[in-house]
Amino acid sequence: MPETGKYEEVPRPESINKFIQYLNSNTEVKEIEKESEQIIRIKRSKKNDLRVFMTNIYTVSLADVYDILAEEIDIQAIVTMSAWNGYTVEAKNYCMERDIGLFTFKEFLGVVYYAGKKYLNYVPPQNRS
Repeated sequence: MPETGKYEEVPRPESINKFIQYLNSNTEVKEIEKESEQIIRIKRSKKNDLRVFMTNIYTVSLADVYDILAEEIDIQAIVTMSAWNGYTVEAKNYCMERDIGLFTFKEFLGVVYYAGKKYLNYVPPQNRS
């Protein structure tokens, strides 16, 4: 169910804490630095760092991506945090064209293992044929 008010776009603190907790348990992750309410930097073992914008938008649209990138152009990923959230195909494609990943919370937990095209083209195990 979509949120309203402050948490309509900003993830709940408990969601962010859980996300960071999961990431910290990943062997690829060396360190996580919280830069702001919605930005974290993930330092990985043998891969590039990832600067991640976290949102709680129910369905991240192309317009939402434009808004996010207008404020935060130096990011490598946008993650929509709640279990029922998603994104449009247009938003995903636009991000990929700019070498920015657009993922759900669950997808990102798998994506953190990859870099380059495997990172951008990540397909969760349940969606692989």
